[in-house]
Amino acid sequence: MAGDPDDTVRLNGRLPDRVTGAAHPVARRRPGARLIAAGLAVALACGAAGWLLLAPDSRVRQAPPTVASPVQPATPLLTQAEILALEPSAPQLLRLRENPQVFVLLFPDLDAQGAAMNRLAALVEKRGLPRDRVLGAAELTAAIAAGGDTPGTWFYGHDYRGRDLARFFALAERDGVPLNPAELWVARQWRQARAEAEGEIALVSIAVAGPGLDAAMRASILRHEIGHGHYFTWAGLAAHVHQVWRSGFTAAERAAFRSFLEREGYEDSDEELMANETMAYLLFTPDPRLFSASMVGLGEAVVERLRGLMRAGPALP
Repeated sequence: MAGDPDDTVRLNGRLPDRVTGAAHPVARRRPGARLIAAGLAVALACGAAGWLLLAPDSRVRQAPPTVASPVQPATPLLTQAEILALEPSAPQLLRLRENPQVFVLLFPDLDAQGAAMNRLAALVEKRGLPRDRVLGAAELTAAIAAGGDTPGTWFYGHDYRGRDLARFFALAERDGVPLNPAELWVARQWRQARAEAEGEIALVSIAVAGPGLDAAMRASILRHEIGHGHYFTWAGLAAHVHQVWRSGFTAAERAAFRSFLEREGYEDSDEELMANETMAYLLFTPDPRLFSASMVGLGEAVVERLRGLMRAGPALP
């Protein structure tokens, strides 16, 4: 089952040496790609899109996401396994066959993903950051450094409702906050997804495996983010998750998960985020490097009971 408006997979604690060669702060997602200013750039067709390049002083109001633009060819409809088999050299928009309301942004590496998604994550779910405005570039850099992360490791995956992106772009335009080329590319993919699907959509993201992100971890992160996509687009699932969170968990069990998620940098005062993330970790995060009973401070039997309660809701693919 899936959870709600969250947007990120984090690695708990530190990554073992066998993954990175040295201990490494847990997962987060954010930028690390350079801004390339050079007039307009052309997006590659059929989902293999390249960055939209604008001059450094370009603002959202100059190309607002709400302005109609030509619809690209239909987004490729792929299974989760087919998405994992791809290793594109440029960012790409895909659509999940198991749930076509879920769109997947596939990035060539963690830095490219961070450049495109970190400010969005800062607005929506990162603990201690403003919820009413988009961070400036310098503010984002400071926030990432404060946690001992890099733009590529702030979060390893992202997940948002379509309306989260609408709010992000509206706030940036309202305040005249310049968006970087990667964020402008995301705006185009968001418009494309809205043109293809009716009702609420979810945009989730994952990067190609590389340093600090092996194939098994990548598969687990994609599964986690897709779980959030189900939560965002299937009302019955979200209702079930919240019912279990409120009534199936004891106060102590909720406190244990809240503490775990707070340590991972999530906004622990956001009750919907807490329920959504708890669901995604319990049901959609099989890699023990990312989630285990010991990380939450609960016994295996307790975690299995809670997992069973979450699993007992609407059937998932």
